Amino acid sequence: MKFYVTTFGCKVNQYESAGIAELMRLRGYPPVKPPKAADTVIINSCTVTDNAERKVAAMIKRLKGDNPDCEVILCGCFAKAYPDKARQCGADKVVEGKFTQGETTPVSLQRERTRAFLKIQDGCNRHCAYCIIPTARGAPSSRPIADIVSEAQTLAAAGHKEIVVTGINLCLYEYGLMNAVEAVAAVKGVQRVRLGSLEPDLISESDIARLADVPTLCPHFHLSLQSGSDSVLRRMNRQYDTAKYRDTARLLRAAFPTAAITTDIIAGFPDESDAEFAQTMMFAEEMAFAKIHAFAFSPREGTAAATMRGQVPQSVKRERVTALSALADTLRGNFFAGLIGTVQEVLIEKTANGSVCGHTPCYTMAKFVGECKKGDIVSVKITGADGGECVGVIA
Repeated sequence: MKFYVTTFGCKVNQYESAGIAELMRLRGYPPVKPPKAADTVIINSCTVTDNAERKVAAMIKRLKGDNPDCEVILCGCFAKAYPDKARQCGADKVVEGKFTQGETTPVSLQRERTRAFLKIQDGCNRHCAYCIIPTARGAPSSRPIADIVSEAQTLAAAGHKEIVVTGINLCLYEYGLMNAVEAVAAVKGVQRVRLGSLEPDLISESDIARLADVPTLCPHFHLSLQSGSDSVLRRMNRQYDTAKYRDTARLLRAAFPTAAITTDIIAGFPDESDAEFAQTMMFAEEMAFAKIHAFAFSPREGTAAATMRGQVPQSVKRERVTALSALADTLRGNFFAGLIGTVQEVLIEKTANGSVCGHTPCYTMAKFVGECKKGDIVSVKITGADGGECVGVIA
């Protein structure tokens, strides 16, 4: 049986898909590309927005059109949170629980990646008003430090120089996130450690001081915002306000002067006024984000926000996402301008005809010309920017 695994959603999903693929290979099933060449296609789904669900349904329809005999198995957050709706998408099998124990099985080689994901935590119990993840993922759970170190050793031995420590809510890691970071960084062969998303109220000044003592930690912090309006944050049931967010960002930038702070912002949360949205725009500009993932509020059945009064019209949501995206482009350009003249260590991810590109420690894509191979780390002097990338020359 030839198989293909495809993933929608976050880094945790990507990690789990790699685990599924690993177990399939260990059982003797060969992976293939493209998906229409497979006997079985496994779709690891996302349900954070209704758009993610639509993409899953469209892919299943396309797969069945290209290869009617292909077995399509749907797993992941969509299948877990909304199994009845998932079954209507046309998959041959919907896995409502965990696909296999492979979701926590060490991944010996994330074959197509230079940066390897390492999942240390799952689940969340914070119940933000808009979020279905506590339903899809359940209560927080954590992997022991020894398991994490063992997997990091395996990944490093397989040639991965950068490890991205990830989880559904990293700050809820019960054995201490800083302990996990220090343990992974100490593994021989690991040259860079990167963190997944962080909650601004769950990372302390002492935590940040410990992170600053890890020389291989990348100065890139995805600090969840969701709104720059305190009144909207309260309706969202977020556990911080803009003052707390500002203070956490300040501490990170003091400890990591070259830090890139990226974020997520939801446009059009129920009853969001023009004035509240303007507060978000002003706060985002003040924070000088290196990147903003802006998306429209999507009601998730079973969450508090889905039944709130004052649902914002789709047209207004689209306008606000467009405005946020334009601001994000400006802020990203400003961040790129600040990198010009600096020397960045670039982890090579793609090479083609002498053109090379990869990510800097601050998670900026940089491209240049040189004779390099995938997986190398090369010193590059940034000379300018080209759209969503920096450009440079080998230093």
